[in-house]
Amino acid sequence: MTNLVWNIKNGELEQVMEVIKIKQIDVNSQIDGRYPLHFAADFGQNDVLSFLIEKGAKVDVVDKHSITPLLAAIWEGHTKCVETLIKKGASTKGTTPDGVPYIEATEKEDIKELLK
Repeated sequence: MTNLVWNIKNGELEQVMEVIKIKQIDVNSQIDGRYPLHFAADFGQNDVLSFLIEKGAKVDVVDKHSITPLLAAIWEGHTKCVETLIKKGASTKGTTPDGVPYIEATEKEDIKELLK
């Protein structure tokens, strides 16, 4: 699984596709308490994120830290990933683990606009 995570973080879409196909990995399976979608959102890998969603990744899945992929993308300032997740049905009404609404968890105006 570490090979999959490395490929996701580095945006290696073809390798991600290959690993998932060859090893028949469920895109909704946890890897060290997180999900593939979280790694893609954290590292701003929008193409990989889109592929994982196409393969059935749940957009509102919560990791071991009570973080959704959308919140991961918000915190890291990855506007395109935020946009993709919202378009694919991610809830914009969530809060951070300490109760801050998503819209207040970013300083980027373009992300705030997407969350409205």
